Amino acid sequence: MSDNDELFWNLVDEFIERANARCDDADPSMVSAALLQAAARFNAFTVAGASVDKKEYTEEIEPSLRYLTNQYRDILRDNLEDYRENYKVYMRSDEDE
Repeated sequence: MSDNDELFWNLVDEFIERANARCDDADPSMVSAALLQAAARFNAFTVAGASVDKKEYTEEIEPSLRYLTNQYRDILRDNLEDYRENYKVYMRSDEDE
């Protein structure tokens, strides 16, 4: 694992730990919605910050929206599938599949 990979997964774990901790005093669906809002806001900031000016930013909105939406869909699909395959392990459920 490269240093960048390790940093990436450490960041992911930090965000998840923070979200899990917030589930102690907020409904998980609210925590999820807040994470989505934060990700959207930060991604807009990142796209804007990578642009040299407002014109370039405006031109990058649609391609960025497509890219980020596709990325999220793929990552979400992978994680939903992972939970399906490992439901008993992750959810500590004794229910039959």
